[in-house]
Amino acid sequence: MKVWGAHGEFCARHQWEVIVATLALLACAASVERHASGQGSERCAGWARACPGLEAEYQAADAVIMTIVRCSALLYAYYQVSNLQKIASKYLLIIAGVFSTFASFIFTSALASLFWTELASIKDAPFLFLLVADVARGARMAKAGWSAGEDQGKRVGRALSLLGPTATLDTLLAVLLVGVGGLSGVPRLEHMCTFACLALMVDYLVFVTFYPACLSLVADFASGKKDLTGDNPFMETDLKPNPVVQRVKMIMAAGLLCVHLTSRWPWARDNGMIDGSLSNSFKQSPHDNVLLHSYIKWFSVSADYLVIATLLCALIIKFIFFEEQRNWVIDMNDLTVKEVVHNDKPVFTLGEDVKTDAGIQTEDLLGYDEAEWPTLSPSSSVAKLNSKKRPMAECLEIYRSEGDCTSLSDEEVVMLVEQSHIPLHRLEVVLCDPLRGVRLRRRVISSRFQTEDAIKTLPYLNYDYSKVMNACCENVIGFVGIPVGYAGPLVVDGKPYMVPMATTEGALVASTNRGAKAIGPRGVTSVVEDIGMTRAPAVKLPNVVRALECRQWLDNKENYELIKEAFDSTSRFARLQEVHIGVDGATLYLRFRATTGDAMGMNMVSKGAENALKVLKKFFPDMEVISLSGNYCSDKKAASINWVKGRGKRVVCETTVSAESLRTILKSDAKTLARCNKIKNLSGSALAGSIGGNNAHAANMVTAIFIATGQDPAQNVTSSNCSTSMEVCGENRDELYVTCTMPCLEVGTVGGGTVLTGQSACLEILGVKGAGVRPAENSARLGSLICATVLAGELSLMAALVNSDLVKSHMRHNRSTVNVQGSTNDMTLKVPKL
Repeated sequence: MKVWGAHGEFCARHQWEVIVATLALLACAASVERHASGQGSERCAGWARACPGLEAEYQAADAVIMTIVRCSALLYAYYQVSNLQKIASKYLLIIAGVFSTFASFIFTSALASLFWTELASIKDAPFLFLLVADVARGARMAKAGWSAGEDQGKRVGRALSLLGPTATLDTLLAVLLVGVGGLSGVPRLEHMCTFACLALMVDYLVFVTFYPACLSLVADFASGKKDLTGDNPFMETDLKPNPVVQRVKMIMAAGLLCVHLTSRWPWARDNGMIDGSLSNSFKQSPHDNVLLHSYIKWFSVSADYLVIATLLCALIIKFIFFEEQRNWVIDMNDLTVKEVVHNDKPVFTLGEDVKTDAGIQTEDLLGYDEAEWPTLSPSSSVAKLNSKKRPMAECLEIYRSEGDCTSLSDEEVVMLVEQSHIPLHRLEVVLCDPLRGVRLRRRVISSRFQTEDAIKTLPYLNYDYSKVMNACCENVIGFVGIPVGYAGPLVVDGKPYMVPMATTEGALVASTNRGAKAIGPRGVTSVVEDIGMTRAPAVKLPNVVRALECRQWLDNKENYELIKEAFDSTSRFARLQEVHIGVDGATLYLRFRATTGDAMGMNMVSKGAENALKVLKKFFPDMEVISLSGNYCSDKKAASINWVKGRGKRVVCETTVSAESLRTILKSDAKTLARCNKIKNLSGSALAGSIGGNNAHAANMVTAIFIATGQDPAQNVTSSNCSTSMEVCGENRDELYVTCTMPCLEVGTVGGGTVLTGQSACLEILGVKGAGVRPAENSARLGSLICATVLAGELSLMAALVNSDLVKSHMRHNRSTVNVQGSTNDMTLKVPKL
């Protein structure tokens, strides 16, 4: 690697010397006249004279083989052209094509005319050039050279150090493979294969000497001009080849070398062939002549099959091993090679897999430093990121004229951010690339607050930030992964569900799962009422008299219809149900309550309330809107009004647990659990003055499902209001009747965090993704599933409390053995000796 790097850097830094020396050698070769030795034709004539009757067979085999070779050459050329656009832009393809043709045709023809006159006049030379010229390799090298930037010598040298060893082995393998055709005995095929081997070797020598020098020179002349590398970063599938593929190549090369040695080594021939005269070899016994005649006849007839099989095997090997869907990026900053992901669509993954394009067949990259990755998105290129930093005035002019920063490098964008020309929160917008915006924001934040080490450990790759923008979060610097488990199957209204729960609390999923198992096939029955979302603006009138007049005006049915019309006009789904008015002196709290379809509806109701206030102000111009929300809603706060009047969805679930399940699964009985529920969830909560807290731990299940399905986690304050009831029932009074009542469950299946990939998948698992056939159908079903899961969790925890299993389960699920032992040892050390 180091030798290749030094050689490539030498060629790139001494451009004119290498170019002039190569052209001088070419001129010398072209000026020398050599006569044909005629050995090739004499050899073929000797074969014909020695084996009478074979001439027609050779002509037939020659015609068949050459037809196949020509067709294969055309097909291969078409294959190369159709796939080259994946490697580089059309400008680089022109550069690479010109140089590849120059190397294969001009240099090879000059050497052929110097040493083998008969080879210089081969009419099938154009087909050979199609097969031999590796334009794809030239395009990759051209892209690396064009993206070189200010230190192109070192960087082109580094690129050659990565391409050189693979090119050497590929050339050796190709020469040995093509050289097999020289053993066929078919004259034109022998000439073609000899010429092809010469072209391969010359192309290789030019590629590692003349080519880097010219590319470096082109990069110098084109410095500062339009980027020709295209939109994609420099990616190379063979820069860091698979060791298995390399071993296969070496084994093939060794095998082909053995074939050549056994076929061409002098001792492999009999005494009559040592002097080089083919005709003398047939002066042996008639038996030998017959055997040799039969062998040559068989070989001449089967030559086309041999060539077809060889080409077919070569294409299969190339498709399987050499065309791996693995992308490698040359980072020209620290001269390292890294694998990135391409996804089927640009998911801004490395994969995506960034995706992405597709998905990223790579190792876990979440802990890598973003500085190690030059670009991971389709809209950026290595040339842009590695170009010379331009002055502030020029960068600012480009930004203002174009309206975005897509043509600026990372360094230039950071410079504009630090000079306050670009707000840090607008990076995704001005870059038109969410992933690049997140990456640069991490860079600025880590430098500004000296948090490099902490930022590095925060994952940010393999995430679709395009769905986050203007929907879920701002000033994004990464994401936090939360494990998702499932509880179930939990039968709700006759249908089994696997309920996803995102949590970091050990034993929670296991406990809920135990409750679902105890419920069993009897399942849970649920009823859901769509109460609607609320928003309560605070408005102030000049005095209490005007406040009373406003209140009475709203109580009038005709006036209410005006307000409702204004409210409903703001949305296809928002439908106003009532305006409940609270009074505090001259201040009125107008609690608008409206159904919102399958959306949670907070923004929808706020928009409708704002429009309704505009209509109300026309009739009461002296009314002052103090706040769009006066906390009478009440949102994300424990409030009696939500507990009494409801908010969102009012859900009630019930089930009956059999005595067998109580005994075998919960290790308890109906009487014990009912008694514990009365003392704990009813009396204990009342003594504490809890609002909506008549439950064991409803917030646990609510929050876990909220996070998994993209709900607003802060609304668990209200949504976790739950009243759990347990009663003894059954003929033998040994069964347990359980109900959970949740009057203000605020959920939605569209909008907000439900659009994110992971959360959307969890909704899909439950079968409630998106809008239902009927308004609020899916959101209501989600509410019933949450309440049923709460019931399962309540049942399991109550059983654990009466059996003293709570601490044991948490120690088992929430702590590792090492941590427990370590804590025990620490406590032991602190005990003083008596």
